[in-house]
Amino acid sequence: MRHQTFDSNGPDVRIRGNAFQVYEKYLALARDAQTAGDRIAAESYFQHAEHYFRIIGLINEQSGENQRGRDGRNGNGAPNGHGDANGNGQDQFGDDQDDDEDADAEDERAQMNA
Repeated sequence: MRHQTFDSNGPDVRIRGNAFQVYEKYLALARDAQTAGDRIAAESYFQHAEHYFRIIGLINEQSGENQRGRDGRNGNGAPNGHGDANGNGQDQFGDDQDDDEDADAEDERAQMNA
């Protein structure tokens, strides 16, 4: 799915490319509309960009699951079919290993809404 080509019919433009290319194009269009003072068009483009941002997240999630399946380990480094490395649902440092990913996603949404 990573190399899938999307053909997006936006509000007034047709965009073709992989999910990341379409996402970047909608962000550029949104920024241009925002600069031109067209808040309605900008919001529409930001919403289209968000849709492709979510698709990118799903692609990354699936590729991560595929990678863990190939190397015979789950996301916490324990062999598949077993609990995590320390048995309590947290990584060895006692925090949630997805913190960096969550922060990156929040930063991206903040940029889209800026």
